[in-house]
Amino acid sequence: MATGRIALYRDDVAIEGALLARLTELELRQGDDAVGMLRMRFALAQGTDGTYPLLDGTSFEPGVALSLSLAAPGGSDQRVFTGYLAHIRPHFETIEANSYVDVIAHDPALLLDAEERVASYPDSADSDVAQDILARYGIAIDTEVTSALSAEDDQLLLQRGTDWRFLLSLATRNGFAVYFTVDPNDGTAKCIFGPPDLDAPPQADLTILRENANLTWIDFQVTHTHPAKRIAAAINTHQKRLVRVDADTEVPVLGESLFAHSAADGLARAASVTPQRFLRGAVPRDTALNAHARGQMAADSFAIEARGELDPGLYRNLLRPHQPVLIKGVGDRLSGTYYVRSVRTCMTEGELSQTFVAVTNALGRSGDEQFGQSAEEEPST
Repeated sequence: MATGRIALYRDDVAIEGALLARLTELELRQGDDAVGMLRMRFALAQGTDGTYPLLDGTSFEPGVALSLSLAAPGGSDQRVFTGYLAHIRPHFETIEANSYVDVIAHDPALLLDAEERVASYPDSADSDVAQDILARYGIAIDTEVTSALSAEDDQLLLQRGTDWRFLLSLATRNGFAVYFTVDPNDGTAKCIFGPPDLDAPPQADLTILRENANLTWIDFQVTHTHPAKRIAAAINTHQKRLVRVDADTEVPVLGESLFAHSAADGLARAASVTPQRFLRGAVPRDTALNAHARGQMAADSFAIEARGELDPGLYRNLLRPHQPVLIKGVGDRLSGTYYVRSVRTCMTEGELSQTFVAVTNALGRSGDEQFGQSAEEEPST
């Protein structure tokens, strides 16, 4: 495995070398709709006075901001995490050299999840609410504008719970992802509230069983029972009429065609009906009902999942979540564009590794994939 390069910051000041030298393990978890988590394990050493400077000193006080810069061999240094101290977990053994303390930080979702509140949002779209929530913390947000409006005299939108949980519920009903990203240069955090960015340029290829392979292993799950459609009917009490979902899926297809349709045809051949689910949590208005149905159906369409392990030394970079990536070397049907939903980055005694979860909504290739640094399409297997 690769030997990585790291730097840690406490309240935006680089942690001193003596403390950094005690770092034996590092784990970073990031993904859609999840609180980003950084775990650092430091070896404990007892002072001559019987105290443990790392625990009894002021290195990790409540409210401290922690930030991580990381680089794979051949890659550039980049800030990959900014957050706040969440837990300290000391561990002692009879062999003192085996004693350690885990220092755990969460990304800014920690702040949003600290306080439960009751709040109302009159005449607001869900994207407006997301902006209002992040404004409370002075955190920037990029949001996709949502069309459904919750009017004060019609369907008042109410919050009862933490800002993070409420933000997650709004994202879910729109088929959005919500997460925090970090500026790679200065570590500034930003919230993203919107659909997965499937149109972004793909990251460098993930390759196995080919020249320049960088994957240790990869496996796939193709689900044939994902819902192909969301159905709903509701009473519009304001206009006293019935409203129904009539929306179709609106999502970029990451391959030849949406696999959910093929799976539905297969179930029909097996004497079943089209796999469908009810739409829950939508506002019973034409625009809202159909907007939420489109979002949910887009999320439902990701029926193919890849899980794998990456050697960053061979990849010459770090795989990042929330972006597309090209996977090759796994045959015609499975090779293609995937969206990286989550990444776990680990470092033990300087050895760097990554595992990931990526999803796609289509088998086969669209023909537009640009594999490799030379932008040449991978030949058929």
